[in-house]
Amino acid sequence: MKAPPTLSTVGKAFRLLELIAGSKSVYTLTELAKNLNLSMGGVQRLTRTLTALQYLHREPKTKALRLTPKIFLFGFAFLSQSEIREVALPYMRQLNEDLDEIVNLGVMLNEEEVLYIERIDKTSGVKLTTNLRVGSRRPVHANAIGKVILAFLPESEQGRILDHLYSPDYSASIFCSREGLMKQLRTIRHHGYSANKSDIFQDILALAVPVLNHQSLPVAGINIVLPRMAPQKQIKEKYIPQLMKTGKNISLALGNMEKGLPAAGKKIASRG
Repeated sequence: MKAPPTLSTVGKAFRLLELIAGSKSVYTLTELAKNLNLSMGGVQRLTRTLTALQYLHREPKTKALRLTPKIFLFGFAFLSQSEIREVALPYMRQLNEDLDEIVNLGVMLNEEEVLYIERIDKTSGVKLTTNLRVGSRRPVHANAIGKVILAFLPESEQGRILDHLYSPDYSASIFCSREGLMKQLRTIRHHGYSANKSDIFQDILALAVPVLNHQSLPVAGINIVLPRMAPQKQIKEKYIPQLMKTGKNISLALGNMEKGLPAAGKKIASRG
């Protein structure tokens, strides 16, 4: 019995997404049609729909297609037991034990928000008040994890998200200009970490590094939460190196084969 047309179309769409997700390279329409054994017209219809829904992004110059962070919407029921969380958890526990500080794991939920999917908050001292828990959401542009993920995205994808954040359609407050945020992102990428002095929690400094997959794309970020007045020498010589080492180890465990993130810089990065 032939499958209903709607099911057939859905199946083709998932095959297309799976093909792109499983590759280290991007695809053009011609390559997708060939690999999926579909007509060019069929692939065009599928990619137009998925692009309109913001699950795919087309590179303006090369016309190549890549997944967007919105793809994570499919899997948050799964993410609680997913590879990212399962791989990251032992490293997060070790970092929490070594530094005696709160450790969080977050992913981009969509173009606007970061979702926290794991948190280790066992500390021997007074716990910092952040109102964060697993399931909490924070604006991507005003969050250490959000900024570090944005900083390590491909330029075209980063630009598309910034276009949205600075468009009339986005109603949340932006604390700096687009040029100012881009400057922060360049600094974060150069140094390999984000240092976020929260506008929401005035006594808190969050340090974050990206978690990279086998394509060297940022699929998550981890952070540690410190008092804003923590000694600069301790931040530079202890907290940042151990956090970056943990991020690199999680990335390696997820299949990233790069040499690693930039060495910890001398400068404590961004505000916001």
